[in-house]
Amino acid sequence: MKIAFSYPPIVNRLGQKAMVSQNRNVQFFKTPTYLLPVVYAQAATWLKKLKYKVLWDDGNSQLKSYEKWFDDLVKWQPDMIVMESTTPVMKFYWQAIDELRAKLPKTTIVMTGYHSMRRPNETLEKSGTDMVIKSNHVDFALVKVLPYIETHKNWRKTIAVEGLTIRVDKKTIRDTGAFRQTEDIGNAPLVDRDLVKWKNYAYENGNFLQTPGTYATSVIRDCMFGMCTFCRYNGPGMTFSKMPVQKSLDEYEILINKYGVKEIFDDSGVWYRGSDAREFAQGIIDRGLNKKRVYFGINTRFEYLDEETIKLMAKANFRFVLIGLESGSQETLKRLNKGYEKEAVLKSLQWMTKYGLHPHITIMVGYYWETQKMLDETVDFVRKIMLNGWARTLQVTLCTPLDYTPYHEECIREGVLLTDNYDDFDMSKLIVKTPIPHERYYEAVRKMYLYSFYPQVLWSHFALMFNPRFGPKVLLAYGWRAIRRVQNHLFDLTEAYKK
Repeated sequence: MKIAFSYPPIVNRLGQKAMVSQNRNVQFFKTPTYLLPVVYAQAATWLKKLKYKVLWDDGNSQLKSYEKWFDDLVKWQPDMIVMESTTPVMKFYWQAIDELRAKLPKTTIVMTGYHSMRRPNETLEKSGTDMVIKSNHVDFALVKVLPYIETHKNWRKTIAVEGLTIRVDKKTIRDTGAFRQTEDIGNAPLVDRDLVKWKNYAYENGNFLQTPGTYATSVIRDCMFGMCTFCRYNGPGMTFSKMPVQKSLDEYEILINKYGVKEIFDDSGVWYRGSDAREFAQGIIDRGLNKKRVYFGINTRFEYLDEETIKLMAKANFRFVLIGLESGSQETLKRLNKGYEKEAVLKSLQWMTKYGLHPHITIMVGYYWETQKMLDETVDFVRKIMLNGWARTLQVTLCTPLDYTPYHEECIREGVLLTDNYDDFDMSKLIVKTPIPHERYYEAVRKMYLYSFYPQVLWSHFALMFNPRFGPKVLLAYGWRAIRRVQNHLFDLTEAYKK
C-alpha cells in the first residue's frame, strides 16, 4: 500500500500561511515557521519500517502552491492519505478532501487532529473523509489499522481497533469506541530524518540560536499535567506516556554526529522533570555531547525544574526554555487551572537566568473575563520580567477558544462567542465578548512586544556577544531573525485583523 502524510499549503488573502503542524494553536504567519510534526513523522517512519511505500508530503515546508501540492498528490495515486487539521482550517480541509475525493475515488482518506478527535461525525458529514482517528497516538493506530484494511475487504464494518469513527456507506457512520492509551511510546521508532526531509524544517525557526536545528522525537506524549483549560492536551482522551531517557539520548547522539545538527528542541507538551531530567542532562555530559557546541531546548512548566536540575542542565549546554506564563493575573491563572502562583514564576525564571539559560515566555490576552485591571497586571508583570532580564524573549498571542477544549466549551456555555464560523478562529482577532473594548488587548500586545526593544533588554542580548558559550556570529544571526519575527508577530496579531 502507498501511504501519504499530507499537509496542503493554506494561504489567506493577506498572503499569510497557516501553520498547522506541531502547533498548539494554529496561526497565519506572514513569515512562516516550519515545524516538524513529530508524531506524524514517527508514524511515517514506522510504516516505512513495515515496508509500506510512504510519501512525506508537507506542501508548506516544501514551498509548494496548493495547485502543485494537489497535482503531485493525485499523480502519486496513494491508497491512503493521512491529514491533520484543527478548528481554524477545518472548512478548508473539508473542501480539499472533497476535491481529492473527486480525483481519487478509491483512496482512503483519514483525518486526524484535535478538532476532529472531539467532533468526528462532523468531519465525516461535511466531507468525503473515510475515517477519523480519535487519538494523538496516530502512529500506534495506523500500525493496527493498515494491516487489517489490507486483509479485510469489509473492514469498514468489521474492524475492531478502538478510537475510530468510520464511514461505512453514504448513510451509515460507525464508531469503535473511545481510544484507551495502553501503548508505551518507547516502542515507537525514532524519526527517520531522511524520510521527512528534515532540512526543510532546520532554518526558519525563531527558537534556534544556531542552525541547522531540529525537533527531537518527543519524550512525553501528550502532557504530564494535562489540566490547563485552554490547552488541547486537556480532556478524557488525553493522557501521557514517556520515552526512556537513554533512547532519547541515543537520538541526540545520532542527530549531532550523523546529521551535524547545531540545536535540538524537544517540543513535548512538558519535558522530563525530577530524576528523569537530571539523568538526561547527566547523560549529555557523560557522552560528551555538551562539548560539541550544540544547544538544547525544551518546553516545561513553572515549578517543574528545581535549582539543582537547572544548574545541571546549564552544564549540559541547555539554552532555550519555552515556558507558558499565560497571564500576570493570579485570578486568571486560577481560572485557567495553571496550578502555580505568580511567585513561583519569578523564582523559576531567576534560577534559569542565573545559570545562563534563555527563558522564552508565552503570554495570552483576551480571555472573556479579562478586565482592565487583569490586563494591566499582565502587562506590568511582563514588563518586570523583561526589564529585569529574567526572560530572554517572549511571544504574545490572543486566547482563541479552539478544538472544543474546556475553555472553548466554557465560552459556548457562557454565551460569549461572537461567531461560530470556524474560519474566524484563526487567532488574528478576538472572537469573544470581553469586559473592555477589544482594542485594549491589541494595545497590550503591542506594548509587551515593544519591551523587547527597550535599551536594557537589547543590552542584555548584546552582552552575550562576549560570552564564550555564544559569541558574536551566532548571536547576530539570531538577533536578526528575532527582530524580524517580532515585527511579523506584531503584524499578525495587531494589524492583520484590521484588514
